Amino acid sequence: MVGFLAAGFGAIGVSGLKGFWRPLTVISAVSSLMLLILTPGVVLVLGLTVDFIALSVVAYSRDATDNAAGHSRRRVWRLAGIIVSWMFLLYVAVVLALRPWNVQWGTTAVERASTLPGDEFVPVAHYRIDHGITIDAPPEVVWSWLIQIGQDRGGFYSYTKLENAVGAKITNANRIVPEWQQRQVGELLPTVPENYLGGVFGSRLGCKVLKVVPGEALVLEGWGAFVVLPTIDNKTRMLIRTCGLGTPSLAGVLEALFRLLVYEPAHLIMERGMLIGIKQRAESSQLESTFLAS
Repeated sequence: MVGFLAAGFGAIGVSGLKGFWRPLTVISAVSSLMLLILTPGVVLVLGLTVDFIALSVVAYSRDATDNAAGHSRRRVWRLAGIIVSWMFLLYVAVVLALRPWNVQWGTTAVERASTLPGDEFVPVAHYRIDHGITIDAPPEVVWSWLIQIGQDRGGFYSYTKLENAVGAKITNANRIVPEWQQRQVGELLPTVPENYLGGVFGSRLGCKVLKVVPGEALVLEGWGAFVVLPTIDNKTRMLIRTCGLGTPSLAGVLEALFRLLVYEPAHLIMERGMLIGIKQRAESSQLESTFLAS
């Protein structure tokens, strides 16, 4: 991906890449072909087509004459294009380099290989994200904070300013509310207020509750499984697993690009904030309970 992007920027004249776009295209196409050998179905056909077109462009292209020389306004736009192109290329390279860390933050190999509640809803998952954290509090305390998540209840314990910057109207709770300690299978857990953005996406947006195992797991459609596991030292491992079918398709190519470059980085930031927020609240309430008991 980085190679094709760099070649494309070079082909349109981005400084530093202009003289190398042909070899970059060939290297990227050959690398793509090697990967596609192991990829069945429609993705193979699409990939071969793209590689063939890329190699054909290299074979039959000619360098264009730069007619913009001497025009100050065009030079400014050209410089801006070069800066934006290099910044975007760097962003893609960083996202790809950090992706293995991104999709398994805070989890162990044993946890990622284990079966969790909610896996049954996506028995063949081609796409998965596992995040986790250790909380110095017993599972029942952690569960009390987890079960009251939702825009209509305790919020999501993440970065409120970022959530409210997009109109989510989130208020994160700092106490356990008895009335919020139940969720029913089939109900909607709201993520934004009613008539969000004027109701263009419907009157109420959120995640349908697929499964509730009291004290252990909350599974939300479109998000994943929130699992609370006890440790031998009376602490808690809280895991969040997001699974998707990820079935190869033509439409899935654009979806995968959006997921890779936009959704996954944002998802890590907010979900990591959520895990840390629950950890801080659970440990604080546990410490307070221990102090009062003593």
